[in-house]
Amino acid sequence: MRVTKTGIGPIVLLTATVVFGCAALTAQQAAQPQQTPQAPEPAEPAPPPKPPEGSVIINLPSADVPREGTLSLLFTHRFSQALQDSDIHSLFSFDSGADIGIGLWYAPIHGLDVGFYRSSNLDVYEFSAKYQLPFQGPFHAAVRAGADLRTEKNLDQPAPGQTSSDYSRNGFFAQAVVSYMLADRARFTLVPTYVSETSGQPFSTPKQSYKDLFSIPAAVSIRVLRSVNVQGEVYPRLGRADSQGVGWICAIEKTVPNHRFAFTVGNVRTTTVDQYISSVPFSVNAHDFYIGFNLVRQWKLK
Repeated sequence: MRVTKTGIGPIVLLTATVVFGCAALTAQQAAQPQQTPQAPEPAEPAPPPKPPEGSVIINLPSADVPREGTLSLLFTHRFSQALQDSDIHSLFSFDSGADIGIGLWYAPIHGLDVGFYRSSNLDVYEFSAKYQLPFQGPFHAAVRAGADLRTEKNLDQPAPGQTSSDYSRNGFFAQAVVSYMLADRARFTLVPTYVSETSGQPFSTPKQSYKDLFSIPAAVSIRVLRSVNVQGEVYPRLGRADSQGVGWICAIEKTVPNHRFAFTVGNVRTTTVDQYISSVPFSVNAHDFYIGFNLVRQWKLK
């Protein structure tokens, strides 16, 4: 096959264009920095599930402390008439008198909650501090200590055979709070509690057997719906304190942002540590039960 001189020029030009184009593309690729594949960023861990209770379960403390800078206000109400003795005319004990409690706590630093609570039952003022221990996972723990000061003026006279120095109005307490979260919905709590001396009962003088009491109340909390919890507490019977039986109280709680409302029922009406430690006092029938409520409001101050 013969190639004329006029056909050689276009062929040479096309070949040169292809060669120089490939060389330029190769040089450009070599000049570009090699990009190594980046590993995907690790996903942020999911926040732990919120427990089905606040810093107070019903009467017992929980293992939780509010966030730093939180002010907590608690109102408790325990009607004095047993449901068995009420009817429609007393609005099923809502018309009866009640023991009223008011408490105020503040979390100045992370993990610490300090404050006071006052109950109209014997005018007891309870001062306390609770510190949450740095546990991880389903276990949580806290320690709590404080004092109960009785200011009731109707119990000044000692019992026959006793002198005014045989008992004290006041006592201190120490509590350990240990809880376990199960399946992100239920929490079990034990509260080993020591009380140096109880406040006694209405219209009676505390006995020597009311000193140095130790008990382990227990609680369970269950999240039923996103904002509805069911809670229960059990207090062992203490014969040394003339307890009439095992104490118990249950609640159904509704939560909204910064608010908690719990409707309660049980045979325990007392709300301070030095009183509920003795479970069902000798002046109360263990088979009677009473209704009441708790109301919590919180503010973030910083």
